[in-house]
Amino acid sequence: MPILSRRSFEKKDPYRDATIFIIVCEGGKREPDYFHFFEGISSKLNLIVIPSSDGRSAPNHLLENAKSALKKVNTDEGDFELWFVLDNDRWGTHIHVLNNECATKNDKWKIALSNPCFEVWLYYHLRREKPLPELIEISNVWKALVNTTINGGFDSTRHPIFISDAITNSRNNYTRKGYIPDPGSTDLHLLGSKIYNLTKVIIDKYLKQK
Repeated sequence: MPILSRRSFEKKDPYRDATIFIIVCEGGKREPDYFHFFEGISSKLNLIVIPSSDGRSAPNHLLENAKSALKKVNTDEGDFELWFVLDNDRWGTHIHVLNNECATKNDKWKIALSNPCFEVWLYYHLRREKPLPELIEISNVWKALVNTTINGGFDSTRHPIFISDAITNSRNNYTRKGYIPDPGSTDLHLLGSKIYNLTKVIIDKYLKQK
C-alpha cells in the first residue's frame, strides 16, 4: 500500500469547539507545507498556518504576523494556542525577545525551536538517532540528510503520516540549555504531540492497515 497522501483524506470541517492552532512559520514554504498535511484530517482540529512572506522571517516580523492573524481569527469559538515555528541558526538574541513576549501570554503563545533548522524535525520522522556529532550543528548537513537518506527526499504530502515516530525520536534525542535546544534537538515534538492527539485515531487506523 502506498504511503497515505493528504489528498487521500476526506477533508472535514472543524467543529465549532475545535482546538485552534495558529502556527506562525519562519519559512515561507517547507514549514507551511508540512503543517498543511494535517488540515481537515480531524474535525477536532482547526489549523491556521501563517507563512512568512517577502523574506520577512525575523522574529519581530513573526510577531507582526501573529498579531495580524489574531485580529482575523475568531478565537471565541474554541480554545486556541499560537505557536511560532522557527530555527536557531540565524536569529541569536532576537529569539529572546520573542520568548519574553510569549511569557506574557498566559501560556497561549509558545515557541517550537529547532537547532539548527526545521529539517531536524523532518529527519526524525524516519530516523531514530542523531547524525555524527561533528555534523549536527550545520544546517546544510540536515537539509542534505533529509534529501538523501529518505528515498526521494521528504515529501510533505506523504511523510508527515509518521508524526508519531517523529515525536518519539525527537523526545529521545532532546536536550537543551535553558529553553534553547542543543544542536540536533527540536521542540517540535511538543506541538506535534498536540496535533497527533487530535488526529491519531485516523492516522493510527491507516498505519495498522498499511
